[in-house]
Amino acid sequence: MALGPGYTIQKQNLELRYIPSPEPHLAVRATYQLVNSGNQPLEAIQITLSSSEAFHRQGTIAHWNNQSISFQKISPANLSEQGDTIELRWPEAWRPKQRRTLILDYELSSGSHLGSFLAVSRDTFFAYPGSWNPVLLPPKNIFAAGGVPPKKWTIAVRVPAGDLAHASGTAGRRTSSRGEWLYSFTQLPHGFAPFAAGGNYVESRIDSGGRDVLFWMRKPVDAAVAQTAATSISTRAHYYETEYGTPANRALSIRLLECVIPVQNFGCGALPGTILVQQAWVDRGLAGRKFYEDVNFELAYTWFGGIAHVAFDQSPLPMDALAPYAGWEAQAVEDGGEARAERIRNLIAEFDRSAATCKEKVILPRPANLDDCSYSAAWAKSGLFFFALEDKVGRAPFHAALKSMLADRRGREIGLEDLVASLDAEAHETQGAFIRQWLKHPAIPEEFRTRYRMAVAPAANSGTNSSKETHP
Repeated sequence: MALGPGYTIQKQNLELRYIPSPEPHLAVRATYQLVNSGNQPLEAIQITLSSSEAFHRQGTIAHWNNQSISFQKISPANLSEQGDTIELRWPEAWRPKQRRTLILDYELSSGSHLGSFLAVSRDTFFAYPGSWNPVLLPPKNIFAAGGVPPKKWTIAVRVPAGDLAHASGTAGRRTSSRGEWLYSFTQLPHGFAPFAAGGNYVESRIDSGGRDVLFWMRKPVDAAVAQTAATSISTRAHYYETEYGTPANRALSIRLLECVIPVQNFGCGALPGTILVQQAWVDRGLAGRKFYEDVNFELAYTWFGGIAHVAFDQSPLPMDALAPYAGWEAQAVEDGGEARAERIRNLIAEFDRSAATCKEKVILPRPANLDDCSYSAAWAKSGLFFFALEDKVGRAPFHAALKSMLADRRGREIGLEDLVASLDAEAHETQGAFIRQWLKHPAIPEEFRTRYRMAVAPAANSGTNSSKETHP
């Protein structure tokens, strides 16, 4: 028995149902088998749910041992909290060793908050980690325990018959019932945070060098165009694997999903092993350098956002610029010549333009709840910061540090402190003074400016054979 109050989730199952009409939305049902494993009765538990404001959560119902119970909102989601916190309180105390069943039901529609996105249209849907699934919280006590998922559990995705679905975890068999298909995915410890996507897609599967590239589009893709795109994507994926490690599930497949944006100015992005392709890219054709650059750039987010994800509720920048850095660096290696230096000069110019129109100082890390005009300059400075670290310690050690960080933080959040610890270990010396110079001073260090203003090649230890590359 635990030393304090607590409970254990013995079994859990999350079901996400896609309902495309008449009003497109997702219905969530979360079922938990719980046991009071603490040393005292529990009067209530708290749960984080999708933000009712950001994701239009409605119809929330809770059942405790088959009895409907009410809940109270403790705190709404804000600029530094992922979701709404509610409290469930039952009529009689939940005593030690007693087993109980908790069922939560609610509906969600399109929205975004703290780096999590959810979109539902009449054709497709996607739900990022943090946008849709409940999180059970431990009691408030120094010795409390609870809320940890079991070692093995299931996500079920229910869609209209004929639709495709993909989610985190290992895919199981598909079943059908009453005009719907039910896809099952087994979740294991240290896997990706729960996500799901799917819809009315036509699948084209291309084998490129032993890797399957799956095109999930609303219309069939020309075979020759798909093959060329798959080759480019597979080549870039191999590069990222070499530099930053293999995905947590070691899957040798990448999905490209056409992203049907239901509202104006709503982004798409990338999920682990999955790239959401914007309709504008599809409309101009899945070919040409611009398409390959866009898709390969998004692919970087399946590493720095998929294998481990940025703590958006803390200080998103500079860490959220790691994926852009990886994409820029990979493209520079492919292009060769002055490509890397030119990218850096462009970022410096972007920083200067943004800083010139904003009086706020550009200090990093940038808190999640900060809302001022310095964001654009902070974004550019974050990308430059990673290029500067590459110059400082060398390309090979810097990439090795990033690879080690992702391996250590699989399926979890990454913060600046994780990068610093991994970097110090790999470089065999502390980088604190250099990092503080970049983050705590509002300007770009003059030495760095001079190096690239004069178009001098990066330091010798930043060459391709040593260690050295936004997502607006």
